[in-house]
Amino acid sequence: MAVHLARLTLLWERAAPVLAWPAAMLALYGVLALGGLVERMGDPWRAVLALGLLALGAAFATPAVRTFRWPERSDAHRRVEADSGLSGRPFEAMEDEPATGESMLWLAHRGRMREALRQARTRRPRAAWATLDTYGARISAAIVLLTAFAYAGDMAGVRLSDAFSPTPLAGGGERAVAEFWIEPPDYTGRPVQFLRERREARVPQGSVLAARITGLARQPRISGGEALIEEIGPGVHQLHITVDEDSAIMVRSGAFRERLDLEVIEDTPPRLALVAEPESDGQGRLILEFSAVDDYGIEHYRLQLARDPGGETNPPDDSWDTIDIPPGAVMPTRGENRYRATVETARHVLAGERVLVRMEGIDGAGQSGVTGPIGLRLPQRLFLDAMARAVAYERRLFLDGLGDYAPYPDTHPRRSADPYWPWLDDEPDLRLERAPESVQRLARALDALGDAPASHFDDRIVFLGLRTAMHQVRRAREIDELGHIEEDLWQIALRAELGTLADAEAALRAAERALSDALARGADEMELAALFEQFEEATRNYIAALMREAMQSDQLASGGGQGMDLNADMLQELLDALREATELGDTEGARRALAQLAELLRNMQIMAGGSGQGQSESALGRALREALEELGEVIGEQRGLTDETYEQSRSGDLAEGREGEEGRALAERQEGLRGRLAELLENMPDGMSEEGERAFDEAARQMDEASRALQRGDGEGALAAQDEALSALREGAAETAERLQAENEANGRGQADRDPLGRDTDGGGVGGDTEVPSEMERQRARDILEELRRRAGDGSLTPEERAYIERLLDRF
Repeated sequence: MAVHLARLTLLWERAAPVLAWPAAMLALYGVLALGGLVERMGDPWRAVLALGLLALGAAFATPAVRTFRWPERSDAHRRVEADSGLSGRPFEAMEDEPATGESMLWLAHRGRMREALRQARTRRPRAAWATLDTYGARISAAIVLLTAFAYAGDMAGVRLSDAFSPTPLAGGGERAVAEFWIEPPDYTGRPVQFLRERREARVPQGSVLAARITGLARQPRISGGEALIEEIGPGVHQLHITVDEDSAIMVRSGAFRERLDLEVIEDTPPRLALVAEPESDGQGRLILEFSAVDDYGIEHYRLQLARDPGGETNPPDDSWDTIDIPPGAVMPTRGENRYRATVETARHVLAGERVLVRMEGIDGAGQSGVTGPIGLRLPQRLFLDAMARAVAYERRLFLDGLGDYAPYPDTHPRRSADPYWPWLDDEPDLRLERAPESVQRLARALDALGDAPASHFDDRIVFLGLRTAMHQVRRAREIDELGHIEEDLWQIALRAELGTLADAEAALRAAERALSDALARGADEMELAALFEQFEEATRNYIAALMREAMQSDQLASGGGQGMDLNADMLQELLDALREATELGDTEGARRALAQLAELLRNMQIMAGGSGQGQSESALGRALREALEELGEVIGEQRGLTDETYEQSRSGDLAEGREGEEGRALAERQEGLRGRLAELLENMPDGMSEEGERAFDEAARQMDEASRALQRGDGEGALAAQDEALSALREGAAETAERLQAENEANGRGQADRDPLGRDTDGGGVGGDTEVPSEMERQRARDILEELRRRAGDGSLTPEERAYIERLLDRF
């Protein structure tokens, strides 16, 4: 080991004179780089400087190179002997051999040399540079280097990296000009942020730092983030850097240097919570009220649901199914950050079962938040027609038992002779034998449902649909070939239930959903105009189909014609209001008018489809229907009174008018509603269920409490009592509606499905809380739009003012 160390020591002592001048030139280059000279020069001058200093160092080192000699093994031996104070050349003694054999004297001599070598050692190298640098220039070089490091500061590492980097380095840049701006993600809704005189900013997570730099000969260098750089013109470069975390971004090119300190505003996931008991209707819709809070708004909602396992256990994460909710199905409701979503669940395989549901909201960054789970029975559509019920039932069993087909049997006589026989030969029995049990049952059920001549069906399309579906099921080879059967069976059930009205209703629903979604996402005027035309045409077709169904069932002749005429006038007024709001860009007004239209169309379907005014209606059914209609009016007035209480409480008028007219006027109206409810209950037919009586008693008690709270100016207390009263009234109305439905079914009158308010159960729960904008409001919107357009044409506006007005016009 001592020999090896000695050899390395000798190598350093002999190489030091050779390395002295190259090391000096390297230190000089490092000092120049730390001072920023290399960065300013750029290429090719950086390479010229480096090569020049390298050549200069080589020239000064040439004499030392000529005298350099590689250390030999014998040189290492002599160095060890000298450092250890050994004499007698012990290394040679260990390697030599006696000429006449090993005598005792020679062996003793080698033993002494071996003992001496055990004490051998190598001292540290001699001060090779000290003999060369008698004036201490190396100390001065170290001081200069440290000073240069201190001068460069946090740029030291960057400048050294640039100086020794093999990639080309752009120089110049003394006259370069840069423009920086921040482009937040589109989903944030924030405007572009220009960094004119400042170089620091707080930006939303995921923002893009953009820059346009002119006057550079070569592409700039970026540190602190990954940049996309492109040359968009001679000497003009544009760069984009995505900012996901706090960053100090450096942009350099020769003398041009810019540093931007960006602090990221973290985008938190959405926060959702259910704020009311879910509601449902007979058409299989689930109505959820929830609160949703997010930094920049939630872009997409989904309903998650899973079978209720019972107890306190939650389903595993992979067992939750999802239903996408269209944007138009989510409407803001009373209260800050509160919304109401209407979800169609009738077609889901779990419809009618006990499930756990939760709302999921997804923001623009893809982050999601969910509410806590709540248990309920998933709403399903109530089919009154026997054929429709049977088809819907078989569809449900089919979906619940989906599985793969069994493989073809290897023992078939044609299997070995013709490998393509399953695809070339039509053997539906063999295909059905391989099908899962749910498919085989569906084939038998469809065969039984359609086992009658077409003349025995009131609607030939139902007969053809059943027979076609049966043959498709029997001839399918794999389960993938039956992907359309679920939709076909649903349409057959709707056709059997509604007749020709089903197609018109489906078209109207599609047009309404498309228009509502476009309004929710803020589509442009051209798209909205086209969608409105489609909706208007679908509405006309639906009304025509509704009238045909009414005439065929003789409902118009039994007293419903006048109501239909009145509703037609209201329909036209709402269509005009919707058209005008769409043209003006009044999104909120258009959505309110669309919701009111949907409710009016449902009411028209009630009148045309039979509302219990025929001669076959029993006295009890007629009394229940009249009570239910009056109860619906009470609920509507209570809802309106609650809205007015909320507005006055929010504005502070209720508290200020504690001793004045506002509180007393609202209290008197609340007492009037309480008296009307008492009169209604006195005239209600006997036989109300215990749940219904309890609900009405609770409604009366909460209405009394609301009246007392209004008298003392307690807005919050009044609102809480009014909400409870509304909930109890709806519960009581639901019990009354069930009594009416049971009475109608007992008398063969099951066609009048109504919700707790006496309306058709097709309602989505969005109409009663909306108001169509008045003519005054529409005129004011027109005036504002005209004024904005006038100001946009003013040539004296600054660019910032013009951009602001253009943004207002885009939103308006």
